[in-house]
Amino acid sequence: MDSTTPDTHTVRAAVALAVRAPSVHNSQPWQWHWGGRTVELRADACRRLRHTDPDGRDLLVSCGCALHHFTVAAAAMGWAARISRFPEPGLLARIDLVPHDTRDADIALAAAIPRRRSDRRPFDDRPLPARDEVVLRKSASDQGAELRVVTEAPHRSALTSAAAEAAGLHRADPDYEIELAAWSGRDHAPDGVPARNAVVALAPRPGLRIREFAGARLPDTAGPDGAVLTILAARGDTPLDRLRAGEAASAVLLTATRLNLASCVYSEPFELTSTRNLVRDCVLGGRLEPQLVVRVGYPPKDRPPLPATSRRPIGEVLRPLPRPRGVGLPIPERLRGR
Repeated sequence: MDSTTPDTHTVRAAVALAVRAPSVHNSQPWQWHWGGRTVELRADACRRLRHTDPDGRDLLVSCGCALHHFTVAAAAMGWAARISRFPEPGLLARIDLVPHDTRDADIALAAAIPRRRSDRRPFDDRPLPARDEVVLRKSASDQGAELRVVTEAPHRSALTSAAAEAAGLHRADPDYEIELAAWSGRDHAPDGVPARNAVVALAPRPGLRIREFAGARLPDTAGPDGAVLTILAARGDTPLDRLRAGEAASAVLLTATRLNLASCVYSEPFELTSTRNLVRDCVLGGRLEPQLVVRVGYPPKDRPPLPATSRRPIGEVLRPLPRPRGVGLPIPERLRGR
């Protein structure tokens, strides 16, 4: 056995954990390829949500989440990921796996992957300890992004107004509504948001109202939502910024899970230029580009745990790296012996 190259079981196990990452509408818009100690990540353009995500922002953020999940999983299995982002057109990341001495922190973060859920229900009205806020912010900054906790009333008002405006504009778009219905409400599909994980819409409550999915069956509560609202932001809005924002989102979500906090990412206010600019200018002072809202907090003690959402079979998302042209091809009879 070559101790410098991961075996098939290790790579499949790491990718299986990577694809537990959240993605817009649970669309899972990624494709993985592997050969030797090299793993490549590409976007699956066929899974881009053209009416929800017209400029591909959510697709790149989703792939960034999966990329970070993969590095966490690999580290827990004894492999460090050396990442080259956008090394060539059409390739989001090329990852070289090298032997790594696994630490307790690697195992703890990887153990959070199967525990994490996108919890869209209201959270308890309990403030986060200051130390937890510091840890969450650091998890984002370690990935090249900034996690801004939205505490001031004018900023919260601007964020909730942007979310409400985006939801209204989307509801007025029949193509968006058709796309949303196609990606939600199916409990036994390998992708999409299942009805059992989507919250039944009640009368509007004060605060942030998150996206309403078709066929929702998860009971809501009439009380206020005590979630801490944060914005994950980048210095720019290039494809690299979006991919890195996804990596930061993964780090924040897994860290929150490790701290026994509930969490949920929310992108609707940033899928439209007008509402994204509103948040950028009125909440972030025009200095950062908003990429995601991350809700974190404590779930009520009597709340049943959420079931895991389904994922596509590993054979659909992980395939061998294509051989370089000419490698492994048989030598023609007329050229043998020359």
